[in-house]
Amino acid sequence: MNQLESVLVDTAASTLPVNGVQSFVRNTTRRTLGLPPALGVRPTALGRVRQASYIAPCPPGRRPFSPPKPLRALVAGSGSASMSNPWIASKVVELTELPAEDVKLLYLGTPTYDIAKSRTKQTREFSRMGVQVSWLEVANKDPNYEEMERMVEEAHIILVSGGNTLYAVDRWRHLGLDVLLREAAYNGKVMAGGSAGALCWFDSGHSDSMDPETYRLEFLRRDGRREENKKSSRGNPKDWEYVRVEGLSILPGFCCPHYDKTQSNGKLRMDDFDEMMKNSPIELGLGIDHNAALQVDGDSFKVWSIPGEKGSVPGDEDESVPGVWLKWVDEDGLVKSKVCPSRGKLGDLLQCVDEPEKCWSDSRLAEARNQNPIFR
Repeated sequence: MNQLESVLVDTAASTLPVNGVQSFVRNTTRRTLGLPPALGVRPTALGRVRQASYIAPCPPGRRPFSPPKPLRALVAGSGSASMSNPWIASKVVELTELPAEDVKLLYLGTPTYDIAKSRTKQTREFSRMGVQVSWLEVANKDPNYEEMERMVEEAHIILVSGGNTLYAVDRWRHLGLDVLLREAAYNGKVMAGGSAGALCWFDSGHSDSMDPETYRLEFLRRDGRREENKKSSRGNPKDWEYVRVEGLSILPGFCCPHYDKTQSNGKLRMDDFDEMMKNSPIELGLGIDHNAALQVDGDSFKVWSIPGEKGSVPGDEDESVPGVWLKWVDEDGLVKSKVCPSRGKLGDLLQCVDEPEKCWSDSRLAEARNQNPIFR
């Protein structure tokens, strides 16, 4: 089988408290847990997979997601690592239902301050496929509204880079680009991206936007070298905290990219995400492993993982594979977790909050905005 063939994660129907999930992921085998065999990876060259039917509880205050118009998206746990992968790029293009040479992709590098190196890395595979790539730079200049409107309208795919989500969404709102992006999504454009480029499409997200290395001046000084540095720190952990940031609310939920990774502050994101969810228990959480992606196509979804990579979902024997987790806080205040099925109906997966104004607002964002302002 070609190395770039797709892989789906089929999972057993288990709902564990957070401590049980983490022990499950890190320390146990399937046999120890008495789970059925054939959990792990399954090739999908012919597109044949078992239908799964898992769903998170939908308590009062939340409702199943029913978008006003069909949506198309592919959002991944990592930015450059995912979007520079030929197979991931091909899946994004397939969502347009057009030949690659007829597809127009608009790249938004706002989270990485429009650095050319980041753009080249994340669009290279699309260009090799024959996709027409253009880019809209708004981090360092203010294009007029008509120009932004034209470029968004002409695109079939809107690809957002990884980087600083808080800066990007604030900048888009200042320019009115957020309105154009929502309209584009509801008009059938494909939403794509990883890391910040995934988080930005959701209601909210678990973000590293207070990491000083993601701030504009430091990022430009380093010429974007930090963008995909998602591994644990060698030496003393750095002093910064993850924060909850708001997205564009095109997809509902509280999204955590790089779910299985530890960053330079020494904190495993899945652990910190659990603690943050307790502050906003009304939201349904979605943890996307570094090498996993969630695809939305109309009323259906699929979960993909990059072949040969490890993640947080238990597979055969002691192996683990990339996947997506659903997370929620129960009535006792405990964080519960469930592996997202490999495919299903979007309304069975995502849930809207009835009163979003009741969601937790992170007071640390004022400090983050002061340290990394959108105005120069």
